[in-house]
Amino acid sequence: MPFTNGIFANVSGASSAAAGQIVQSAVWNNIHEDYSDAFSQVMQQLIAQISNRNILWMNGGFEVWQRGAGAASSIALAAGTTAYTADRWYLTTLVNQASVVSAQAGLSSASQLSARVLRNAAQTGVGVMTFGYPLDTEEIFRMRGEPITLNMLLSAGATWSPANGTLVATLYGGTGAVAKRGAGFTGEVTILTVSTNLTPGGAAVAVSATSSAAVPTNITQAELQFTWTPVGTAGATDYFQVDDVQLEGNLSSDTWTPMNFDRIPFEQSLQGCKRHYCKTFPYSVAPAAGAGLSNSLELLSPAAAKIGLYWQYPVEMRTNPTFSKYNPATATSSFWYALASLAGASASLAATIDTVNGTNATKMIAVFGATAALEQIAFLHMQADAGI
Repeated sequence: MPFTNGIFANVSGASSAAAGQIVQSAVWNNIHEDYSDAFSQVMQQLIAQISNRNILWMNGGFEVWQRGAGAASSIALAAGTTAYTADRWYLTTLVNQASVVSAQAGLSSASQLSARVLRNAAQTGVGVMTFGYPLDTEEIFRMRGEPITLNMLLSAGATWSPANGTLVATLYGGTGAVAKRGAGFTGEVTILTVSTNLTPGGAAVAVSATSSAAVPTNITQAELQFTWTPVGTAGATDYFQVDDVQLEGNLSSDTWTPMNFDRIPFEQSLQGCKRHYCKTFPYSVAPAAGAGLSNSLELLSPAAAKIGLYWQYPVEMRTNPTFSKYNPATATSSFWYALASLAGASASLAATIDTVNGTNATKMIAVFGATAALEQIAFLHMQADAGI
């Protein structure tokens, strides 16, 4: 090895030859090999210490699942639906393509979780399905003017149905406002595309591709998409699984070999994702009515009155979010839950969102009726969605 306890040692004969002495060709070859290995090790260690190399750092590794139940997430989508699943990743289904996106064990030993995208058993829809990650402005600017490399790990279930097992990954760009790609971007360009024929039930494979040219410097829209065309009636394991997705800008003036997946600490990735979506529920609890009082918003009644409180988001959101309200104790999802007190019974109270809100906080209002008791406590769960 070139280094022993951090110290480089030349091969025998490399530094002990006397002036004018002939150095054998074998020793000379070893010198070149050692220096090559040493410089390679140094460069790999330097690159490994560069954080945030991955443009998809927020959740390219599929470790964050706020919209579900954390690491136990299993998010069902009806046919003909577009919805977010793992943080930052959405799925589009067509007719007869009811599906489930779930958190599974990672496809590498250093990964906790991966994403499985399953077309439900007995579904017959055979239109093109899309699993996408739309990029925001700061992510788009990071890759402009450089070639871009995509790395990822992929596998497929035993009844993965597309012809030849084909899964296509494509990075699109455009010149309009930040958005999901939908039917296409304004002035759309294909920056990079790679097609992989996955073996049903086979081991995970590493896939890599580099754009043939620099990313256009005028793009203001971008999205990484996985697309596939299922065939026939879905079996029980008609899915692909994906992990460690990395978009990495190349150094345009140098030869660049992309390194291993840039594994961002979970807490950092989670905080980034909260700019796009956050909830009052505990991380491991999927948003739903009746999911429990833990972490819910709480206010105290001054008897019959109108009263409100502000929900301060964990981080400033990327834009004014849309809201969903959940009763923590009953199925009346858009209502506060007021606990019984000495002078009043448990009740559900209408929850109103103030029309004036922003990216830092919003105000919820409850109207306590004439029968409300002094210091009666009411609870409410919320989610705020500022996704692209």
